[in-house]
Amino acid sequence: MEINLLRYFTLKRVFNTIKIIGSFNLSRIMGRPIVWGMPISYSIEPTNHCNLQCPECPSGLGTLTRPLGLLKTDDFKKLIDEISDTGFYIQLFFQGEPYINKNLPEMIKYAQDKNVYVSISTNGHFVNDNNVDIVLDNAPDKLIFSVDGLDEESYQKYRVGGTFEQADKGLRSLINRRNERRLKKPFIEFQFIVMKQNEHQMDEVRKYCKEVGVDKLVFKTMQISSYENAVKFLPTNKKYRRYILDNNSFAIKNKIKNHCFALWRSSVITWDGRVVPCCFDKDASNEIGIVNGMAFGDVWKSERYINFRQKVLSSRKSVSMCTNCTEGLKVNIFEIEQ
Repeated sequence: MEINLLRYFTLKRVFNTIKIIGSFNLSRIMGRPIVWGMPISYSIEPTNHCNLQCPECPSGLGTLTRPLGLLKTDDFKKLIDEISDTGFYIQLFFQGEPYINKNLPEMIKYAQDKNVYVSISTNGHFVNDNNVDIVLDNAPDKLIFSVDGLDEESYQKYRVGGTFEQADKGLRSLINRRNERRLKKPFIEFQFIVMKQNEHQMDEVRKYCKEVGVDKLVFKTMQISSYENAVKFLPTNKKYRRYILDNNSFAIKNKIKNHCFALWRSSVITWDGRVVPCCFDKDASNEIGIVNGMAFGDVWKSERYINFRQKVLSSRKSVSMCTNCTEGLKVNIFEIEQ
């Protein structure tokens, strides 16, 4: 079973969670931003470099306008020292492939030593027989393997530059060695984005996950940014889409309401310290501030952050990235614990 997050709660973290939930609900009622606590969770980017060129990923395609680089360990530790009293969940990924950063194991260990839950998403190409013990010695609490096809044709149509064979070998090596060493971590989630070229494989994926021994299987809907990619990649079965296609355009299925809990419960920090409001701001177009040389708490309560929250509370549709947001929309089609 996936690790129970309740064991990560302290009195400070519980009190902070209550303050965040309370202030968000009050903000919705009053129509103006009130923030009493600090984020519960964070996405921290180890790097925005990637080894693949996935058609809907600006990092892999090289279309990011912000600089490419690697998060420095000292910057990460300084941030963890500040936020770990109140925050207890870290996604150690944003754009890019996290394991490109060679200091990732040290970062994982540092956060876990502060009793912080760490989740990482990988394409699996940096896990192999030669380094599997290094990965396991400082394993995240949860490791998400993103594998979107069970043969080379379906896999490489989206995961351009990679191979199913390499991802499969990495996954099997990790699970086999974890089980040999009788380790509890990482909890391994197999994530499969359902697309036109792979939707016929869903039953096969279930069998594959049981055979390999993953802990959880998640079928997920696909995010797209253009009508051309919608036509090319969205599955034929409409119930596996998060979009409505009409008149050479696309729109997300959920109604865009004038509130967003993500702006209270979480924050995203890029490898070079830029604070952005959420994971849909891949290019840091709505940069709030920079934590390098500035305390995160000062950015969190800054006028710029307050103004952004007010904009969402007043007219969320006016924020372009919010029109493709899944807040409040179920994006996981099925979740199966093995």
